[in-house]
Amino acid sequence: MRKEKVFFASTLVIGAVLVLALVGMVNWLSYRHYFRWDWTRAKVYSLSEKTLNVLKGVKEPVRVVVFMTGTTPLFDQVKELLGRYQAACPKLAVEFIDPDRDPLRTRQLAQEFGVSMANTVVFAQGDRKKYVSSDQIAEYDYTGMQFGQAPKIKAFKGEEQFTSAILQVTNPKVPKAYFTSGHGEHDLEGWDEGGLSQLKELLKRDNWETAKLPPFSTSIPEDCDLLVVAGPTAPFAPVEKQAIEAFLEKGGRLLALLDPVLPGRQQASGLEELLAKRGVKVGNDLVVDPERRLPFFDLSAVFVNEFRAHPTVDGLKGMAVLLPVARSVSTQQAQGAKTTVLFTTSSAGFGETDLEGLLLRRTVEKNPNDTPGPVSLAVAAEPEKAEGPAWRLVVVGDSDFATNGQLANAGNANLAMNLVNWLGQKEQSLGIAPRQPEQVNLVLSAGQLKAIMLISLVGLPALGIVLGVVVWWRRRR
Repeated sequence: MRKEKVFFASTLVIGAVLVLALVGMVNWLSYRHYFRWDWTRAKVYSLSEKTLNVLKGVKEPVRVVVFMTGTTPLFDQVKELLGRYQAACPKLAVEFIDPDRDPLRTRQLAQEFGVSMANTVVFAQGDRKKYVSSDQIAEYDYTGMQFGQAPKIKAFKGEEQFTSAILQVTNPKVPKAYFTSGHGEHDLEGWDEGGLSQLKELLKRDNWETAKLPPFSTSIPEDCDLLVVAGPTAPFAPVEKQAIEAFLEKGGRLLALLDPVLPGRQQASGLEELLAKRGVKVGNDLVVDPERRLPFFDLSAVFVNEFRAHPTVDGLKGMAVLLPVARSVSTQQAQGAKTTVLFTTSSAGFGETDLEGLLLRRTVEKNPNDTPGPVSLAVAAEPEKAEGPAWRLVVVGDSDFATNGQLANAGNANLAMNLVNWLGQKEQSLGIAPRQPEQVNLVLSAGQLKAIMLISLVGLPALGIVLGVVVWWRRRR
């Protein structure tokens, strides 16, 4: 009897050890080799092929710091997405910082990375940093706010933003943008409403260097990746126009923000002929759109949400841009140039050509001489064929939208950065579409609702009673 007990106990112990060993082997194998399946229709839990290719190319460690509390609406999605990034790329070191629970660590890292706002994800490698804020991670639907409802996430853009950030910090070359000066342009360093200091900060966060181009420069610096002309009120000298022309001929990139030329207040920039050679016509008018007039704004303020198909504005669809004072910018035939209209007014918009009369009477009236609507307000141009230097330029009929006083309005900041990044060949989208949250609605008729109620309230309890009676009856027998 004792031998049987010893044998039984030994068998039990050996079996337990084998089970533990088997569980340990399974856990070890699952840690080293595991698989995930994404059964959602929109593949919201799968990384795109382009993201996987980017992650494969990461050779040096990339630090990711998430300044976000657990109660933030985007926290779970950001955490899950970065978990997939880490699984695909061991070089990523992700750290989550809760400002509420760990204020000292938050302050330390905020000073280290220069973070001034919450709900920000920082990507860093060496001295290169890229900041992704919560408004860049998701698009929201605000239509329900008028009924007291909270904004709903319309599209999650975490993957396109995070992949773009990794590309930027792992790329050793930092592009440089020069801003022209000496012609009444907006001041790159200015902190007043007409300055561009906020745009400069956005460029810095997007891994751009900025500098001023001295007036009367006979050539554009060799390290110039983008030349920005932001609201000149005086003409460029012939030597300067020749320098810009030579810059474009060598494959340079130009962003021209040209305001309406109001008599007695400013003069034409003199760049019109240079732009016309590349298929861009700058109108001598002031654009209004009575159908899109905004309260508390002058009639000259144009509220734009008519976007065409182009990488610079594809991500703006569903948003809007506010141009305080704009002129028409349209396309025209030019040999070797391919031009695209970026956005327009509504069909009711038009370009007032009687600018002197406008200043005298302070009213706008449409007449046959005016530019008919819908009026084009911005144009992008590049070579028609890939042969030769790949110059690019964008012309917008307003410069105020990018200033400190207007950059926070609507989608102005997004538009400014999209234009800069397209010109610098740093397209943000990377071909990765924003993930659309799946909205599954179940519509039931009154009869179906009644059937569900009867089954849940009557049928299931009755089934339990019947089974209990059957079991009781079998035991009695």
